[in-house]
Amino acid sequence: MPTPSSLVLLLGSAVAWAYESDQLTSRLTAIDDGDLLADPHADELLLRAAVRANAQGACSAPTPALKEQLAALVHREMGGVVLVPGHGDQPRMSFGAYAAWLESGPVPRHSHADRGDLYGQVPVRENLLLSVVGPASTVRLGGVLLGTDKVDHFWVQGYDYYQRSHAGLDPARAVEWGTSTEWGIWGVRTTGIFSYSDLAANHAGFRFYDALLSPRSPLQRDEAGCVALARPFRWADWIDWQLDEVLNPSVYRLSLAEGIREVTMGGGGGPCGQAEPLLTVAEQALLQEALQARPAYAAEHAPSRATALTLPDLCPGLLLGDIRAPRRPDALPRPLRGRTRGGDRAG
Repeated sequence: MPTPSSLVLLLGSAVAWAYESDQLTSRLTAIDDGDLLADPHADELLLRAAVRANAQGACSAPTPALKEQLAALVHREMGGVVLVPGHGDQPRMSFGAYAAWLESGPVPRHSHADRGDLYGQVPVRENLLLSVVGPASTVRLGGVLLGTDKVDHFWVQGYDYYQRSHAGLDPARAVEWGTSTEWGIWGVRTTGIFSYSDLAANHAGFRFYDALLSPRSPLQRDEAGCVALARPFRWADWIDWQLDEVLNPSVYRLSLAEGIREVTMGGGGGPCGQAEPLLTVAEQALLQEALQARPAYAAEHAPSRATALTLPDLCPGLLLGDIRAPRRPDALPRPLRGRTRGGDRAG
């Protein structure tokens, strides 16, 4: 059971990178694509970064030095800590600047305010953060359903990856570090969940920062050598289905299974107990692909989804013809069993 001091720590200073998201129950809610608003807002912040870079001497700076300077300025504009009013009975939540705008601005979203979300029945004794704070909102960007927490992973931890890879020279070093953070306070240690979609978002953000000033980047040097917004930012250029936690499922501690199953099945009345399939045939193929392979953005010490507890175990019918029985405790990787200290690997 959390101590009073740890409760204050988790609720008072938790950041979006420790939040989870829920694209399962969000599939029951029609969410319009937010690109018409979200893409231009990214352009606005990227242009601010360009103006700051030029004011700091970008026009005469060598390209390698300018790229690192510009990456830091983009991170500054997109990140930071912004407190957002909670949904329903949730406490305030903290996000980076861009993700906070998604949480409180005009982009269509599913806020999970009624706490009918995937983690709404997890008892406080099992997980304080999931039970009290709940998931980040779900939005649709670039045609992808994703949590607003993934946007912070893109802009904030994507920059961390860029730095830890020595400005893109050693990507494997960043992937190793990022995988460790999912075992730590940004994953298993706080929520009991190892998110592959978090890692996908981290790596997508890294690719954005690594591409700065290249022909693929929205920010490029103009004829005078200064930084300019050369092409519009489009979420569809940088993210894909792997940021959707249904199609790219997380691994759960066994102690979360009962609470999650109460929502998914609900005595036959939950979203996974209905006759209508939740996924298209194409989406089922993507989910099957995710379950069978370890992606390049996850290091070797990521848990294997072939043996660990994942959403298809708790939502029969996500994969038609592949109804997976709940895993036995002895089939789970030790770090994800119950509340053992093995899952508290430092990030």
